[in-house]
Amino acid sequence: MTSPTERLATAASTVLSRRLSRRGFFARAAVVGSAVTANGLDYILHPGTAYASVCGSGNTCSSGWTAMCCTINHGVNQCPPGTFAGGWWKAEGANLCGGSARYYVDCQAECSHCGCPGGSHFCPEHCWDCKPHCAHHGTCDERRVCHNVFRYGQCELDRKCGGPVVCRAISCTPPWRWANCTTTAATDNFTVSHSAPCLPGWSHIQKRYTELGSQSSVLGTTVGREHVTEHGHTQHYEHGRMYWSRHTGAHYLDGSVLHHYLHLHQASSVLGLPVTDVETTRDKHGKRARFQHGGIYHQHGGETHALWGAIWHRWRDLDGTAGPLGYPTTEIRPLHQDQGDFARFTGGSLYRPKGRSPYLLLGEIAAKYHQLGAETSPVGLPTADQHPAVDAKGVAGTELLCAAGAITRITGRPQAHGVWGPIYTTWNDQGRAGGELGFPVTDVTDVTLPDGPGQQCTFEYGVATYDQTTGEVTVRTG
Repeated sequence: MTSPTERLATAASTVLSRRLSRRGFFARAAVVGSAVTANGLDYILHPGTAYASVCGSGNTCSSGWTAMCCTINHGVNQCPPGTFAGGWWKAEGANLCGGSARYYVDCQAECSHCGCPGGSHFCPEHCWDCKPHCAHHGTCDERRVCHNVFRYGQCELDRKCGGPVVCRAISCTPPWRWANCTTTAATDNFTVSHSAPCLPGWSHIQKRYTELGSQSSVLGTTVGREHVTEHGHTQHYEHGRMYWSRHTGAHYLDGSVLHHYLHLHQASSVLGLPVTDVETTRDKHGKRARFQHGGIYHQHGGETHALWGAIWHRWRDLDGTAGPLGYPTTEIRPLHQDQGDFARFTGGSLYRPKGRSPYLLLGEIAAKYHQLGAETSPVGLPTADQHPAVDAKGVAGTELLCAAGAITRITGRPQAHGVWGPIYTTWNDQGRAGGELGFPVTDVTDVTLPDGPGQQCTFEYGVATYDQTTGEVTVRTG
């Protein structure tokens, strides 16, 4: 038992088949059936106008086809403001989708000034939120805009009233996956080659984008075509970008990682092209992307920074964001007077003197080093990683050896202390923490001695004093 609508669609298809013999019955039935669903008897009484919106060929206004949305929407391949998805159809075997189906979504004009009278599904022209014109934007897509009063009817089913088709959005992914549409299919292979300069062609990037779900992906819709540079190809999206080269493959960036990459001038920077997508860090507290020569890292609620070169490799060897250093809090910066470079992290720092490997500073040792002035401090640049130390009585601690001094901390104590100058030389000659003085419990401080200025440092088991007048260091223990 068939419904009145089904009988009406079949009858209308038969009538149209005599006029348009190029189309198969299935295509005709899909067009007419969905149109009847949306517009009842209006379509059957006026079949020429509705059918003209989905037949014909060409890219001129006189061809009768509707323009692509990207042509009139600043390159953005989606329904522009003031429109909604009214329905969709597909064309099989599209080269622009790698030989698979290509999907077309009609973007209908809204009727904000009045409704649809007499049970019609289309409002009068004076109510349309658009003006009929041809898409003369200096491109080959000169098709119609806001002309064709027709609706397939598989999308936005709660919208019973609308205007003409303003433009068409295109995808290689079925529209029910990224728009409020049903899976009811309509097919029209006459549109298989329809395109516009602002729509991407089939490429490595487009293939990856389709695998991600096209408009349903984190990237959103495309904006314009791919850009080709000396480094590779780039595609802009609503919420990100994708990069491709023969050496790196296709990878996307979004959010704060992308913004930082753009700030660094993208592939022209020291980082090169991405070799991964933006992904969640292992500790789940941030985002990252790796590049040919470095990485960009963002901590949730924190900042975004790039690392590269020897410091990046050493940090990764230390387990990256999951290691003792944690997330970067600075870019890689040059040291004073071009002595090398460094980067700071949530848990410490890495310092790389020129021609050397990066050295590790953590926790209170790193904090004291920065407090003293880092490479411009009296202890100078590190000459090794910080490492465990033990005094003569078995008290454990940590020490950082530098070019002109050292910074140490006794385990369990809240602060680290620095030793430098002649006092450091004497302490070092005596075996540092393992000698008779033990660990320092103060920094070296300036003092006034009976015969002039001097310096002093208190240790676990004694005091060392430097007399600037005589140049002598005296040690008192006990």
